[in-house]
Amino acid sequence: MQESIRVALDTVPGSYKGENTLKESVIAWLTDPAHNAFVNNLLQKPEWVSEFSQSTADEIINSLKKRNDVADLMESIFKMAAKEGITALSLTADSLCAWIKDVVEKNCIKIVLIWDEFSGFFRQNRNSLDEFQKIVALCQETHFYFVIVTHPITSIAGASISKDDPMSVVMQRYKQVEITLPSNIAFELIGHAFSVIPAAKDQWEVMTGDLNSKVSASKEAVKKASEVKSDSIMQHMLPIHPMAALVLKNIASAFQSNQRSMFDFIKTPKDLDVHAFQWFIQNTSPISDRPLLTVDMLWDFFYEKGKDYLTSDIKLVLDTYPQQTNLTEKEKVILKTILIMQAVDQRLGGAIPVLKPTDQNLSYAFEGDWDVYENECKSIAKALVKKGVLIQTPIADGKQVYAAAVLAGDGAKIDKLKEEVRKNGTITKLVEEGTQLASALSLTPSLRLRYAVNTDTGALPVVTIANFTRAMDQLKTKDVGWHFYAVLAVAKTDEEAQTFRNLIKKTIASADYKNILVIDALSSPLGLEAFEEYVGFSAMSMYYNGNNNQQAKDNARKAKEVLDRTWKDRIHDGAFIVWSYANQDGEKATGANAVHTIMQTVVLNRYNHIPDFTKGLTESQLKITTAIKQIVKYGFALSNDVNQ
Repeated sequence: MQESIRVALDTVPGSYKGENTLKESVIAWLTDPAHNAFVNNLLQKPEWVSEFSQSTADEIINSLKKRNDVADLMESIFKMAAKEGITALSLTADSLCAWIKDVVEKNCIKIVLIWDEFSGFFRQNRNSLDEFQKIVALCQETHFYFVIVTHPITSIAGASISKDDPMSVVMQRYKQVEITLPSNIAFELIGHAFSVIPAAKDQWEVMTGDLNSKVSASKEAVKKASEVKSDSIMQHMLPIHPMAALVLKNIASAFQSNQRSMFDFIKTPKDLDVHAFQWFIQNTSPISDRPLLTVDMLWDFFYEKGKDYLTSDIKLVLDTYPQQTNLTEKEKVILKTILIMQAVDQRLGGAIPVLKPTDQNLSYAFEGDWDVYENECKSIAKALVKKGVLIQTPIADGKQVYAAAVLAGDGAKIDKLKEEVRKNGTITKLVEEGTQLASALSLTPSLRLRYAVNTDTGALPVVTIANFTRAMDQLKTKDVGWHFYAVLAVAKTDEEAQTFRNLIKKTIASADYKNILVIDALSSPLGLEAFEEYVGFSAMSMYYNGNNNQQAKDNARKAKEVLDRTWKDRIHDGAFIVWSYANQDGEKATGANAVHTIMQTVVLNRYNHIPDFTKGLTESQLKITTAIKQIVKYGFALSNDVNQ
């Protein structure tokens, strides 16, 4: 936070950076000869040799002055200060608040911080929210505004936040404002995102005016559905068809973790292998046969290139398309349009009638398009019904909607399969399936040789609340020798993590386990959102098994990737606590590299003069081969001869 404010201040000429700036305070403190000598002595300790790339206090000062990004170095300095009792360098919420107030007052400014994707912070720092609260409370004392954007899991079907979830504490403590994007605002933003070359602006207005006149009926229908009052807003979105714009806004919300948005669709570079807006305007013009970006043209971006991130309800509908063969190009275009409309309509629960795939709405979707589609879209759709690709179902007012024929009753089947996966998805099963979790820490070659069960993969035993005691009892009886033992602790939910952490604290207090490190990754549980993603893929794999084996394999692979990639990466970058008999209070670390430092320190404390962590050594040089053994024996023999 301090560094981000400093970067902003650097853009204001002559701004006051704060005499109490944390980095400058460190430099000033280290410049004192007595402090400088004290730190030089500390840097000789094995623990700090492995932590710092700098060898002296002067080298630290030089790095702080010359480097722009000093976040990692500052973290190491504050870690040393806390461990060695250097209170003058301790980074606290109070000292940060004092600095912010000083900067605001001296510069007569207001500071506004907007931090997105903050849900993970709350979950990983559930025990540190009081310190965070001090920073947020600054808004009551000075011109400091902190806007935190989170994405709570309550949007997941059937999900709710338990009283033990850190997000429940957040909801109690902080004022909340729900941010939604109404269609009328979305349309204005789409138009605003278009950048027309100034020299071509007049010509562009003429061309879009002509296109606007071709979509009058669909435009009015969409305006009514989206509460848009101004005709100019609709024109500014062209060449995106009004119906495509309405679908674009709503299908983007069906993507997990914001992997696809309507702005991504507009801004994705044309040279990437994806057919989005930039590709469209590069390959068409207002005088082309198909001058408008219609609903079917959303297919490549949102399905072909983005289906891995689609929610299962949308994907279930769109997955029926690859099952169809021997379709003409015209039939493919109509089928894509109907399936997209059907999927979005189902997701919205029928809330926007113009998105229901009826004959009238199909006509809206192709208004102003190539004559073949504009005039024949309904007859092509009926031909697909005759082929058994689509069915028509009656709804109110004597209308009928088109739908994928193979989906009758399938939603209920998949819901039942999801319940089965949820019931059987214990932490034990998840760890068994997530075989790559064991290598989440990406141990360096030297650490692999000291700690890993499998030196090729760098895997550590992964322990859960179900097998922790048994795993610890097995390790405590093993001969230590030059080897070290460590386990990686994981959990499925925040509630399970809290119970598990209490068990770890109780267990590690026994001297029986003095040779074992417990690397606690419980601040990065799988979580309900990722679990539901896993559930969706697993259920779809089970659904397709036997009738579409390729789809079954693809979904099984994606379910495994939730564990082996998504969860593994989150653990690697997340917050850790390293517990041991020697440190029963636990040592906090952020990111795998910080854990590596702690693991190195444990080794160096036992073997002060080993070369394991010497820079430049390769894994082959560290391994004890037969040839190396012979060389060592020969060296000892020579040494004995010399001594004699």
